[in-house]
Amino acid sequence: MPDLREALIAHQFTEGMDPEHVEMMMDCVIGHSTFEEDDVIFRAGSQADRFYLLEDGEVALEVHSPAKPHRIVQTVSGGDILGWSWLFEPYRWSFDARALVPTTAIVLDAEKVRHCADEHADVGVIVIKRIAGLVVRRLQATRLQLLDLYASST
Repeated sequence: MPDLREALIAHQFTEGMDPEHVEMMMDCVIGHSTFEEDDVIFRAGSQADRFYLLEDGEVALEVHSPAKPHRIVQTVSGGDILGWSWLFEPYRWSFDARALVPTTAIVLDAEKVRHCADEHADVGVIVIKRIAGLVVRRLQATRLQLLDLYASST
């Protein structure tokens, strides 16, 4: 899988990682996935057993309401990490993820990454920091969306 290794090395998730840590992440890679426009990548409530390092494309994170159509909460694109529910029990997705345009991603096995992080504290710290950074960025973006929503409704 030389091209997959190169893709993993080039992704922002592994930026600045020691080569030995990248190799540990490589052992957790399931493969590449390609999603066409409107493909559902995962659904809220389903098991979060993998996560995605987006290479290109665009993915909508959506919530459902029985009386209303899907609502896009956020959009992520190439270079981003898709999904963090795999790191926190009960390991269930909180949102739906749907490709807005053709999208490619490196797919990692969540259980293997968690095991690696448990066995190698240095890798665990790196993974937690990167996912925590992702959570903070997404919360800040949500905050801005809410400010915009409430500012326009007054």
